[in-house]
Amino acid sequence: MTLLAPLAACSPGLGVYDKPGLTYTEWRRDDAECRQTALVAGERREPERDLYVCCMRARGYHLRNQRP
Repeated sequence: MTLLAPLAACSPGLGVYDKPGLTYTEWRRDDAECRQTALVAGERREPERDLYVCCMRARGYHLRNQRP
């Protein structure tokens, strides 16, 4: 099953990222890894937006309603 619908699990402020041909399981893994990468140790409880965006883009994701 491919995930072509918006990914609503992404928290507000980080945007909604999708990637054609992706399974939900693959998206969940990538999202979790990018969120972990984007956490600033000891300073914030929320992911740093720019780091999250950079990580997701590096994996081939695009912000919903934007084209590459």
